[in-house]
Amino acid sequence: MVRQKIAREIAADVLVVGGGGAAARAALSAKQAGADVRLAVKAEWQKSGSTATAFSELLSIAAAIGHGDERDHPEIHYEDTMKSGEGFIDPELVWGLAHEMPERIFSLIELGLNFDKQPNGKLVQGMSDFAVYPRTCRVNGVTARHILTVLAKRLKELEVPVDEHMMIFELLTHGGGKVAGALGWDRLAREIVLYRVPAVILACGGAHGIYKHGVGTPEMTGDGYAMAHKLGLPLVNMEFVQIGPASLFPSVTLLSGPVWKTNPILTNGSGRDIFHGVLPDGITAERVYQEKVFPFSVSNESFYLDTSIQRESEANPAPGGGVWYEKRPGTDDLIEATMPKTKRVLKSKGIDLDEDKFEVGLISQCNNGGVQILNMDGETAVAGLYAAGETAGGLRGPDRPGGNSLAEGQVFGHTSGTAAARYSRRQRGATSVKEQALAKLDGYNTWLANCAAGSGSAAEAASSLRDMMHRNCLVIRSEQRLAEAWSFLTQLEEALLDGDLGVAGEDDFAAAIELHHMIITAKAIVMSARERKESRSCHYREDFPEKNDREWKKSIRVKNVNGRMATEFYHWPSPRRTVRR
Repeated sequence: MVRQKIAREIAADVLVVGGGGAAARAALSAKQAGADVRLAVKAEWQKSGSTATAFSELLSIAAAIGHGDERDHPEIHYEDTMKSGEGFIDPELVWGLAHEMPERIFSLIELGLNFDKQPNGKLVQGMSDFAVYPRTCRVNGVTARHILTVLAKRLKELEVPVDEHMMIFELLTHGGGKVAGALGWDRLAREIVLYRVPAVILACGGAHGIYKHGVGTPEMTGDGYAMAHKLGLPLVNMEFVQIGPASLFPSVTLLSGPVWKTNPILTNGSGRDIFHGVLPDGITAERVYQEKVFPFSVSNESFYLDTSIQRESEANPAPGGGVWYEKRPGTDDLIEATMPKTKRVLKSKGIDLDEDKFEVGLISQCNNGGVQILNMDGETAVAGLYAAGETAGGLRGPDRPGGNSLAEGQVFGHTSGTAAARYSRRQRGATSVKEQALAKLDGYNTWLANCAAGSGSAAEAASSLRDMMHRNCLVIRSEQRLAEAWSFLTQLEEALLDGDLGVAGEDDFAAAIELHHMIITAKAIVMSARERKESRSCHYREDFPEKNDREWKKSIRVKNVNGRMATEFYHWPSPRRTVRR
C-alpha cells in the first residue's frame, strides 16, 4: 500500500462541502459576503446528489408569499411546520425558516429562475401535506434542478472554484475546538488535498447510498454526519428516514402520491395481488391508494401499501427483488391527468406505462435527521463549522410539510454562507493546520499498514451493508431486525478498523474511508430506531405498533462519548410565538 501524503494545499476563507442546492446557495452567499470560497463536490458538479437528480410530480419549494391564497403568511407556514413536527424540531429555526423563505424565493427570481406563473403574473402555488393554504412554488416538475442551475450559473460568473470529484473525509481543528481545515481525496488524481480554511459548511446531503436503493446518486454515504460525529457533535432524529415506493430498473424513479391515485395493479413474483389476505375488513386497495402520499407513514391506511411491498419483496419477490406494477385497464385519462410527468420520465428510461409491467420497490429518499445546528446561522458546537440542507438537523422530525426540504436548503445555505464569511474574516492569520493534518495522516498510514494482510474488500462490504439496511431498517422494523443490523455493523466496523479488510490500492483507501462513514451513519440510524420503542409516522416498529406521546414525544440524539456511540433524549424548547390569523 502506498503511504499517503499531502499532494496539494489550497487556502481559502470558506470551504463548502457538497454540490446541491444548499451547498450552491451557501457558496454564493459566502462569496457575496466577501469571502474567498471553494466548493468541494464529491462527484460531478450539477449531475450528482439529490438536487440535480430529484423528480416527482409534486416537487416544489415552499414559501408563504400569498400568491396562492392571500391569507397565507410566514406565521401560518411556521404553524403548519410545527404541527407536523412539534416536540421534535427547534421552534426558533422553524420561525426563521418561514420568515426568511419569501426573500429567498425573490432572490431566485432575481437570479433568473422562471417559476410557473398564473395569467396575472403571480406565481402558481400548490397545496402540500400539512399546509393550510397553497404554498409550494414549482418550475415545470423539476424545480430542484432549475434552482441548482441558476445558482451554478451565478457562481461561474463570480469565478468561484468548484473542485469536482473531491471527497472531503476529515475535518481538522486546532486549540479550543475551532475549525482549521479539512482533508480531501481527489478521486481522479488519486491524491490527498489539504484545505487550509477557518470555516467549513457541511452541505453534502444525506445518506441515501447506505440503502440498497435510493434516490439521488450512490456517493451520498452520510459523510457529513460521520465527520461531525467524529468531532463529538450530536446527530438528532436519525431514526426518521423517509422511505417510499419507486420503480427500480433501469434506474430509480420515485412514485409520488398522484401515481397511486390511478389504482394500479401490484402483484408478487407469483402473480398474486400483494394485498391478498392483508387488508382489514372495510379497507380496500382503492382506499389505500387514495390515502397514499410519499413517504411511508403509519398515520393512515396507505401504511398497507409500503408494508405489503416489503413483505412480498421478502417472501415472494419479482426477479429483481421488488413487486410487479402495471396500469389498471381503463385508466388512461386518469393517468394523463394525475401523473403525466412520471409517465414521460418512465418512458425516457425505457418503460412504457401503457404496455409494460415493471418492478417497484422501496427506496430511501431523505434523512430527516442530521447534525444539530444551534441557530439561524447554521452554527454547530464547533466554532467555524456550519451545516445546511439535508446534512443539518433540527428542522425535520417524523414528518415535514412538502416543499420544506428545498426551502431549508435555500434559507440555511444563505444564512450559513453569510455567517461563515463573517466568521472567517475574524480568523485570518490563524495558526497553520499542517501539523494537525500530518498527525491525522500518520494515523491513517498506521491503519493502512495494518490492512496489508487483510482479506475481502471495502466495496464488497459496502454492498453487504446496503443489503442489510434494506433488509432490517426499511419500513418494517423490530427488535430482532434492528439487533441483527447492529451486530452486523459493529462487527464490520471492528473488522475495518482492525485491518481485517484488504486495503491494497489507492481506490481501496478511498472506499475504506467511505465505508467507515457509511457504518457510522447506519449505526446512528439503527441505534436511534432501536431506542424508539413506538411507531410514529415514517418510523414503524411492528413490535411496538402504537404511537406513544406520553413517553416518546421527544428526540433522540446520538453522540460520540469517548469513542463510543451513545444515545440521549433531547427536549426542544417550547414554542414562544403567538401566531396571528
